[in-house]
Parts: sequence; C-alpha cells; structure tokens
Amino acid sequence: MPASPSAAEPVTDPVAQADTMLCADRQFGDSAAIGERNLARFRLGLTMLARHDGEAADVLRTTAAAADEHLRPLLYDPVLRNCFEVDLARLESGRLGHSSFGAYVSGYVPTPAADAPSSMGPCEALIRPHRSAWPGLGDAWVLTEPTPHGSSQEKLTGRLMELYRGALGDSRAAAPVDPADSVRAVLREGAELLATLLPAAGAGVLGHVTMVGFTHRESEEGPLQSMSGGDPLPSTVLLAPERCTSPWLAAESLLHEGAHLKLFDALRTGSVVKNATERVPIPWRIGSWTVIRVFVALHFYVHLLVFRAAAASAGEAVRERFGPPPSVEDLDEPSPGTPAARSGQYRTSAERARYLAECVLSLPEQALTEHGHRFARWLLTALRLVDDDAPRPHDRAAATTRRAEPWQPQENPSGGVLQRITPVDACALPGLGQLVVSPTRSARMHWLNARSWTVYSLCDGRDLGSVRTAYARAVDLPADSEEVNRQVSDSVRRLVAADLITHDM
Repeated sequence: MPASPSAAEPVTDPVAQADTMLCADRQFGDSAAIGERNLARFRLGLTMLARHDGEAADVLRTTAAAADEHLRPLLYDPVLRNCFEVDLARLESGRLGHSSFGAYVSGYVPTPAADAPSSMGPCEALIRPHRSAWPGLGDAWVLTEPTPHGSSQEKLTGRLMELYRGALGDSRAAAPVDPADSVRAVLREGAELLATLLPAAGAGVLGHVTMVGFTHRESEEGPLQSMSGGDPLPSTVLLAPERCTSPWLAAESLLHEGAHLKLFDALRTGSVVKNATERVPIPWRIGSWTVIRVFVALHFYVHLLVFRAAAASAGEAVRERFGPPPSVEDLDEPSPGTPAARSGQYRTSAERARYLAECVLSLPEQALTEHGHRFARWLLTALRLVDDDAPRPHDRAAATTRRAEPWQPQENPSGGVLQRITPVDACALPGLGQLVVSPTRSARMHWLNARSWTVYSLCDGRDLGSVRTAYARAVDLPADSEEVNRQVSDSVRRLVAADLITHDM
C-alpha cells in the first residue's frame, strides 16, 4: 500500500482528501467508532433480552459480559446477528417469547478464561476447509456448503441456509458455489486493489464484511451481479463468480456491497430521518424511494465516484500489478417507461449522485434528524471533492442555531426535582462521549450524547436551577447564560420524553 502522508504534510490531492473524509465522521465514517457503538448496543441488547427470557437469561448475560474479542465474532456472525435483530424487534413490539439468539448461542458461550481469543464465529466453524477471503485485510471468510458435526451445528446450518435462500428470494436456491482457486485469487486481488486505491475508505468497508458467498440467481430483473445481506443475512456479500473476472470488477463490487454493510452498521446506532415512510420520485426507476433509500444510494454513489477518480489517477505501479482500469463507465439503463428512459438522462453514476444530492438538499429541515443533517453535509462535501458539478452542501449551522429553542420556563418549571429513573442498564462509551441506556421496565435503547449524558448524570434529586448551575460548571460556561439554559432545557425535555428522568413538583 502507498505510504501515508505525515501529519506535517497536509493532503492536497482531492481524491486522497475524499478518501480520508469518508472515514473521518465519527458517526458514519469511522469504522472503529461504528464497531464500538455496535458492541455496546449488542451488550445492552443481550441484557435487555435476558430480562424477558428467564430460560435463556444465564447464557445471554454470560455472553453480554464477555470481552470484546470474544463478543465480536458473535455479533458479526450471520445467523446470530439475524437472531439478535429479530429478538430486539419482537421485544420492542411485545412479542418476544423465547430468544432465538439464546437458543443458537447456547453451544458457543464465550469463555473469558480462555488462554487465547478465537476470532472464528459459529457459522465460520461450519465451513471446511476454511478459506479466508482477503488475508491480511480482515477476517472475512468464503462460504461454501457447510459440513456440520453434531446437533448444534446441524441446527445452525439449517438456519444459515434458510437465511441464504431467503436473502436470494428463492426457497429452492442452489447451494453456494464452491469458487475455483482462480476466482478466489481475483477476489483477494480485488480487495487488495480497493485497499491500495482507497487506503482509508476502501480498506474500511472490507472490515464490515464477515462472509463472502458465490452464487447464481436469475430473476425478472436479470442475473444476480452482487448483493449485500442487510437484515436477512447480516455482514454478508453475495457475488456472481463472473464479478471476479478482473480485480477492478471485484474491487468495485466489494466497495458497493461493503459500503452498504458499513452504513447498515452505522444506522443501527443513529437514525437520519424522522419519517421513514416519506418518499422521493426517482426518474430512472418506476415508482419512488423512501428518503432512507435515497441516503443509502447516495452513500454508495459517493464512494463509487471517489473510487473511479482514484482509478483514473492510479500510478504505473497499480496498473502493472492489477492491470489497467476500465476505460469507460458502464452505463446503467433506466427502467423502461420512466422519465429517464424517455429523456436519455440519469444513465451514469455522476448524474444519479447529483440528482440524489439535490433531493437531499431540497428536503425540509424537519425531515431529518440532527444526525441526518450531519450525514448530508458530510457526504455532499466528499462528493464535491471529486465532482465539481455536484450541488454544494448548504451551511446548516445558521439554520440549526435558528431552530434551537431557548429555555422556556413554562415547559420546564424551575420548581420540583429532577430524578433519574431506576433501575436501568447502560453501556458507557467515554471515548465517543456517548451513553446508551435502557430502563429495565422498557424495551428501548436511548443514545445520549455528551451534553445529555452530563445533564442526565446531574438529575439526582436536584431542582432545575441546581442542575443548570452544576452543568454550567461542568462545561465551563456562565451559569446564567442563555446557552446553558437552552442546552439544559433541551436535554431535560428529551430525557423526560424518553422516560429516563422524572420532573416531580
């Protein structure tokens, strides 16, 4: 890989700047931070499930208490992650019954006293011989037909194949293809090319992939090229073997699906839209997309355009090792009968990225969460680095200041006391300035930023005035300032609405 510039040498190349930027945002770009939040969510979620399933409570609590190195292979195991997400959804809707995660993990309880941590998850242990997808760049492994031993592994195999067929949308789908050595060699070269061209963003998305499967599938939309598993088959990329006929094609496929998996992980701990059903017309497709799908597509297109800009400027060493990059972009035909099909527009990635960016910029302020506005600014700034014609991100700072409501005594009376609800379960992430907390009587997690966490910690029976004074001291602001009033008022309202504190008169 190319050497990284020193801290004393500012990066001036736009492609390198975009590559760095795509991994700089702590909420959506920094894979280490995304992973830390997901581990905290995993621990807390298992603890919540243990409260409601007495039969599996011991194994759930034991798993939740395991060290990170033991827990991570379970979190990113396709079957266990699917079970965990299904369990949480059922818990929130009051339909949990018995934890499916507890049933599948019972034979794989981490052993804290083990001499050496194992990075192999339960599904990975089903595959013999074991084949790493890209040695040295991550722990992903190649799926072939499982060979279970014992009843626990047979049960796990049945569930893995059920999820595999469900993700393909075909209950009769054939078993995964056992790729030839040449296919696996190109897969590895594609990963190495991706990490070489984009040392930050390219290498980063590979870390969100656990399992790579090769398969054939025909549908009314044509043969499968590539797909990421999402909820039905987490942490998984499925490819047609034909995607590994060149390192460039493999690299682009891995970037496409890996970026989706990375965003999937990021969105688990920070929503970006307030109305999940709001839709946007898409001129190259029949029908419309939800706003979140617009974000997902824009996220991929920005990564793709940065990759293609890096490919266009690739040096001779890259071309000698991996071959020349494709000379032109493959055009993607719009769906028949759509406005784009009639006009001849929106056939390239750049055209589609610009349209989606305009869609995001035209959304009303109230359509997005605070994370959503930040996500939009981040993506559009990265896009402008590699596409001069892309729309310019709006400066939302002034709008955010105007939207912020001043402290309103009528909403938060100065009398009475503020008291935290007890008991609760919580996981602290001090390095990220976040606390994830769930009251034991609830089935929901709440993510507190540093500001809300500080206010929450001060709600120990003090009145609002005392909380303001203590908060001002903690953040080094004047106690009687409007900013302190606004920050405390906003946090108190959010905490009361989340049922994390009471304000008793």
